Amino acid sequence: MKRLFFSCLLAGLLSGCLTMKDGETVLIDGIRTIPASYCSSDNALALKADWEAAYIVEETVEDRVYKTGLISLWHNKPAVIRITNNDEGVRSFRAPIFLQEVAILKAVYQDKAMETPCMEAFALAPGATAELYVVPLKKGSYEYHETALSPPILGEILTSAKVGQIYVH
Repeated sequence: MKRLFFSCLLAGLLSGCLTMKDGETVLIDGIRTIPASYCSSDNALALKADWEAAYIVEETVEDRVYKTGLISLWHNKPAVIRITNNDEGVRSFRAPIFLQEVAILKAVYQDKAMETPCMEAFALAPGATAELYVVPLKKGSYEYHETALSPPILGEILTSAKVGQIYVH
């Protein structure tokens, strides 16, 4: 069991998901991107959308639980998903399938914007807020969740049971 733990720790450190801070191993916060070939290449709707009229959806992580648990969006309509971490540790908002099937204008974290990213998650520092400017391209239901450890090479190793749903009408 120790061997598995240390293997996971080493993989996390080597992948850039973990770092040492004050002698403690912690997750690195920020926007988690993936290769562009995994995402929609059609960002036309996001680029021409009326962002002043965009629907704003708020979600909060507190006590390791998503407080809303349901994000409702509309097909081909711009929306801003705002996620806030009210916990004392780094928490993630991971929705890989949803994020591959939307047009993303930008992702904003710690007042820094990344234009049209191909992403799978936000990892939010304590007290941090992230915003995702999206236009859903497909109707359906998508899962989002908190992930404890997800090195890029190995995929999700530890996924929290705290799951929410994104529903696109």
